[in-house]
Amino acid sequence: MKNLIIVCTLFITNQVFAQLDFRKEYYPVINRAEMAITKDDYQTAFTEYQTAFSAVKTPLARDIFNAVACKFLVNDFEGAKPLLLKLARKGITVSSLEEKEVFMLDNIKSQWSNYKFSYEQIQSMQQEQVSAALLGKMQFFDDAYDSLKANTLAFYVDQRGKQGILITRDLRNNKLENELTQEETTLKDTISGIVSNELFTKAQRALVDFVIENGFVSEETMFVESSGFLRNYYARYIDKYKFRMNFPSDRDYFNDYKPFSAISDEKKKEFDYKILESVSQGKIHRDLALKLLFGYKSDNKLLFTKINIENIENCSLDLKEKTYSLFYYKRTGQNLDAESQRTVEELQYGDSNLIFEKAKYKILKNSYFSMSSDAQMEETTVPSCDIAKQIIEKANIIKE
Repeated sequence: MKNLIIVCTLFITNQVFAQLDFRKEYYPVINRAEMAITKDDYQTAFTEYQTAFSAVKTPLARDIFNAVACKFLVNDFEGAKPLLLKLARKGITVSSLEEKEVFMLDNIKSQWSNYKFSYEQIQSMQQEQVSAALLGKMQFFDDAYDSLKANTLAFYVDQRGKQGILITRDLRNNKLENELTQEETTLKDTISGIVSNELFTKAQRALVDFVIENGFVSEETMFVESSGFLRNYYARYIDKYKFRMNFPSDRDYFNDYKPFSAISDEKKKEFDYKILESVSQGKIHRDLALKLLFGYKSDNKLLFTKINIENIENCSLDLKEKTYSLFYYKRTGQNLDAESQRTVEELQYGDSNLIFEKAKYKILKNSYFSMSSDAQMEETTVPSCDIAKQIIEKANIIKE
């Protein structure tokens, strides 16, 4: 009877996890954790992360890493070990971790060095569960892609009736004895364009159709590989084939300007829906979703500027005090359509203050955490306070 109760309890627990919507149950708590980080309150942030992780079956790699960073910053390596094991099971490599500054802290380095072997043992035992058929498809496109860049062939007959073959590799290395005629160049570009178009059309359709049919490949199915703890092998392919490539003979290849130009608008909407569904199911992080969605454009960036004033003789006292340490921000125009704006707000949960605080933290403080933000930092030197005033009038001062 005791065993029966245990089995039933596990079944009920799994059912609860299966029904959870990450957007409602997980990310609001992650928001609180990230807000605590922006206030340098790492203990509170860790507590919030633990609350979020306990609510779901499979917390996400980016958030686990940030929780580890919180533990490191309060000098609790022992408390970080269970989370490090979660990262190992996500397939995060030692080299990816050691790129991060938080692993270079003096009070952490020796402890990590002693623990690293155990971490590598767990990480190396993890095997990707993705289907061989999907890996085979991606490898096929990879081979064709690399071959196309290196060895695009064009067969032609010149004005004298002579047959020839042009090879992209030879063109780039200037190995041909004679310059191409206009006829040869045109023919080569035409054939390369046809081959390129066919390859990228097939790749784009295969990738998008897979997502529409199956949802996005989860962290548990295909391990996270990027140093930002978001992307896996499949996400890299999305990036790789997002823009079709052209191979002109007179210069290196270049990318098409329109993303996924081979995909219909109807399928793009289906793709976006599946990406949002994958976020709800906890397959991928919302930060990755914002990079994948067709409808979203990152043109709502925050720009932070530090102004250095060369001559402060005629400056007001207010400006003199702020010289060399003035930060401000401004927004560029938002060009999102209404549907895209709703999507972004849904993924960020309408907390515009958090979005701003994360951007500010990333620019002014962050050395340790992995948090997406469309923020940029620039520094400018102006000759006088009059010019500085003109800039400042268009901005909001946030830090002296």
